[in-house]
Amino acid sequence: MKTNKILSAVVALSISAAMGAQTSFDAAKLYEEELNGTARYVGMGGAMSALGSDPSVISHNPAGIGTYRQSDINMSLSFFGTTVNTDPAYSPANQGKANGRSFYSSVNKSDLNMGFDNISVIFSGYESGGNYLNFGFAYRKLQNLDRTLDYHDSFLDADGCEVWRDYQDRQQNKTHSFDFNISCNLSDVVYFGVTLGLLSTRTNTDGFLDDFYAEGMHPDYPDGLYYTSFDMMNSSDGSGFNTSFGFIIRPFSALRLGAAVKTPTYYKQQLEYADYLYDYNGESQLNEYGEVEKVTRYVDYKFTSPWSLNLSAGLTLPTKTALGAEFEKHFTQRSSLSIGNTRMNNQGAIDFKDYSTVKLGLEQNIGNLSFRLGYNYAGSIFNSDSYKFLDDSEFNRGSYDENNNYLPGRLDMQIERLSNTRNFTCGLGYCSAPDRDGTQFYIDLAYVHGIRHTTFNLNEYKEDVDVNYSTKTDKLLVTFGWNF
Repeated sequence: MKTNKILSAVVALSISAAMGAQTSFDAAKLYEEELNGTARYVGMGGAMSALGSDPSVISHNPAGIGTYRQSDINMSLSFFGTTVNTDPAYSPANQGKANGRSFYSSVNKSDLNMGFDNISVIFSGYESGGNYLNFGFAYRKLQNLDRTLDYHDSFLDADGCEVWRDYQDRQQNKTHSFDFNISCNLSDVVYFGVTLGLLSTRTNTDGFLDDFYAEGMHPDYPDGLYYTSFDMMNSSDGSGFNTSFGFIIRPFSALRLGAAVKTPTYYKQQLEYADYLYDYNGESQLNEYGEVEKVTRYVDYKFTSPWSLNLSAGLTLPTKTALGAEFEKHFTQRSSLSIGNTRMNNQGAIDFKDYSTVKLGLEQNIGNLSFRLGYNYAGSIFNSDSYKFLDDSEFNRGSYDENNNYLPGRLDMQIERLSNTRNFTCGLGYCSAPDRDGTQFYIDLAYVHGIRHTTFNLNEYKEDVDVNYSTKTDKLLVTFGWNF
């Protein structure tokens, strides 16, 4: 077993200053965006960029704010929970088998969480001859991920003895966006808009890996032996900004066609790595007092997300039916990562691929009530053969100090590739004045069932296999609003 180990290249025991540590997999956590916003927007699968008159389109197509003819203020709350397991589901009683390994995962269910997802204010400000100039502000929670992934397997080492491994990682990613918009309406025929987005991000992972012989499994260790055991607690904080430009044309009253471009988001982040190593090469790493040393390191980096193109269409029928369709192309291969002024050439463009998002939505108004259905699909950001490349910085790959002592590199080998995400939505709304004329209040509800697919590989041994995971999220949103 010792000859198979690669942890000697990644164990972090150094107290030296880090020169840099960052991979595409860290950056991808920042770029993920959930289907979130007002309950009306979510209930229609997000397919509202051409229809407009909803603050959640503010960065997808800023011209959608120009369709407002009245001012609006609203806020949204959500209640959600997640379930994570392998796909297909492998349990202790029904384990998967590949490359000489038997593996499974527990069914991990989160607690019921509550989120404050959205608050927005739209001012339909200046009117002249049928032309309007509008101003808007929206706070949106782009990401509010809270999930636990675990992996357990067993296999035989070179001596024919059974090795057991336990891995677990809890992930909490939060991205907040503060969007400022100015838009105009030219006689309800052409709409223009521009949005400045300011982002705040926080990611956190809290995990462990245990690699051990159970009692009686190895003749040399009749009482069992923890061969490798460590904890990882990594987090990042930072900020970013982007801009969006868009227009909508209305060739005839029932049809709206839109197009928009979003610039890359420019992030500045600080990562903190806090690692604890308990056992290594079968030897305890605790000191004479039974304590383990905590090694904390920090690194600043920059990440540029891809620019994107949004094309949308909206159709309103005499039956008081609204249909929305939307296509977004994300040019992810143009992403880049850097530390200081040094670009990390083996990150981003190599691991990422361009991907698309498709949104479809329907709204049917009957008196004061509205009924909604939606579907939202986002493709994979990763190439299928992407992996963590740790040779772009001395901290990642390890280095030598002034006394020629080797300082091992980053304690981080697991790989998780985001595949595709699907959301199925429905919603119900009530408006006190369905003709949208005069002061009115409204309340909207939406339900989302989301399925997020990922591929996981522990990547400790060359024989480790890709395991598919499914994260299922159920969310209920409620929006309260007032038009005036």
